[in-house]
Amino acid sequence: MKELSSKDVKKVELDILINFDRFCKKNKLRYYLAGGTLLGAIRHKGFIPWDDDIDVCMPRPDFEKLIKIFPDKYENKYILKSIKRDNFLYPFAKIINNKTKIDCEYTENEFENNLWIDIFPVDGLPKNDDELKKIYNKVDFYRTLLILNFAKINKAKTLLKKIIKPFVIIIARLIGVNFFTRKIEDIALTYDYDKSDYVGAITWGLYGIGERMKKVEFEKVVYVDFEGYKFPTFSCWDSYLKGLYKNYMELPPIEKRKTHNMKAYYIGDAEE
Repeated sequence: MKELSSKDVKKVELDILINFDRFCKKNKLRYYLAGGTLLGAIRHKGFIPWDDDIDVCMPRPDFEKLIKIFPDKYENKYILKSIKRDNFLYPFAKIINNKTKIDCEYTENEFENNLWIDIFPVDGLPKNDDELKKIYNKVDFYRTLLILNFAKINKAKTLLKKIIKPFVIIIARLIGVNFFTRKIEDIALTYDYDKSDYVGAITWGLYGIGERMKKVEFEKVVYVDFEGYKFPTFSCWDSYLKGLYKNYMELPPIEKRKTHNMKAYYIGDAEE
């Protein structure tokens, strides 16, 4: 196996995005750049320099259709990972390049061994702030326990976490991944997408109320530059990025510029 540089990793991920974009256009599926990828497009016209993944989101109806119609293997190397395909354990989806291999420092998961792009479903949300906070607080609780199922027991960033982490992991694993994933999905589907005036990523929405958008603005498409290509995003990208990152055009301090702490490799012919 050949180890990939940071530049190589980004090239592989961009190729996944380009092929995903092509598939969505062919099948009339709506998707949008989101999260750090959208921030990178607006602030850097491409990847955030220290970032190492790609995030997109899809309205729940399009997300479910994607899972149903995406081929078992697209272009001979792209595979869709989803709990509904029994090849993933999180309540969102990934498209991976199976010609790559990764090794993450803090997690171990047999279903996450390849370079990827993340695909997050967007669901209906309430207008009431208190109800909204309840949804995100519940999801945050179950998501934390879900992630701990894949944490490496002997790896932690502080001494306190090294002491406490093994006990919490044991409890989380006794309860099981399926329970936490099911709870997160049930909460995310509380408000029907088609009947809601507000929408947002819930299953992996890390920013609570900042995730919420007016659906009419979310569904209006604009195009942004990313690594020399044009990709779709939602018209309310400015208020969305402010909700997630506040003053998003200002670079964060160096200590907050995080990556996935992983090594990546090509398997076989890198040009396949």
